Amino acid sequence: MDMKKTLGAIVAGFIVDAGSGYLIHEVLLKKAYMNTADLWRSEGAMNHRLWIMFLAEFIFIVAAVLIYQRGVEKKSWIGQGIRYGILLALVAPVPGFMMNYVALPVPHQLALHWILAGIVQMVLVALVIGGICQPKADAA
Repeated sequence: MDMKKTLGAIVAGFIVDAGSGYLIHEVLLKKAYMNTADLWRSEGAMNHRLWIMFLAEFIFIVAAVLIYQRGVEKKSWIGQGIRYGILLALVAPVPGFMMNYVALPVPHQLALHWILAGIVQMVLVALVIGGICQPKADAA
């Protein structure tokens, strides 16, 4: 895979991951977090550590792009992207949020929303990666 596609997929994947994460956690689930505010660090304490979250997202996206490029086939990037997104969700957010539910006293509805949103988020990220990393069609 060429370096331009790799870097493009990393940048685009990171933007989609961070943007959808903001939409999920700062917009859609904001009320749920406010209702459980006693469980979380203060906003200032979280903002102080925000760089760690962005670093973790970046590491995840780099790995996701490199893994995708190793297994991509000359088939529909949409189908591959959806399948890859489901697999990414089964590897990262689904078990992670299940473990968070066990460790943190959050309502089960919040954990379910985390899991469902994580699946959608990973499919979106994988579709972006798949669209950018699509192999060139063979010349006839």
